[in-house]
Amino acid sequence: MGPRYRVYVNRRMGRVLVSGKPEDEALINEGWKVIREEDDWRAAFEFARDYADRHDYILEWYMEEEMEVLKNVLTN
Repeated sequence: MGPRYRVYVNRRMGRVLVSGKPEDEALINEGWKVIREEDDWRAAFEFARDYADRHDYILEWYMEEEMEVLKNVLTN
């Protein structure tokens, strides 16, 4: 089983983050809230993108996670 991707939001800062990194759970103590969890990075990203667009928030993600997903798509 692969990583679980979470969509975090910080409404005060107007930011949305897609992350599969366990260490980002610490963001909850800094005012972030998990609003979605997915097994699929693309599903998490698309949800986060739509949410950020709807609220005019900044969308953030880790390029290395995206690259890993793209690499898996291209090799399978």
